[in-house]
Amino acid sequence: MLMSDVVLAEGIYVKQSKGRLGAGVTSRECVLETLWFPYRAENGYVELFPVMDDLQRVLRIKERIPIELFKKEYSVRENSRDIYLRLKKTIP
Repeated sequence: MLMSDVVLAEGIYVKQSKGRLGAGVTSRECVLETLWFPYRAENGYVELFPVMDDLQRVLRIKERIPIELFKKEYSVRENSRDIYLRLKKTIP
């Protein structure tokens, strides 16, 4: 394992992104939360799959991001280990 590698928790990760919704005077700031299934961490990168909002499916669209960015932008969702273990069975 590289010094920059991280041990992934058995849980679903949450990424919060800030953005603006609407235009002009109706525009307002919002926070978008997306859910992610951690697949693996190696060679300084983390590979993740997006999780559907209903927590029943993992999309097979792999996101590969640097570990430092992952540590900064993603956090483990509380009490998500059971969901993680159920979804893990669906990934080859």
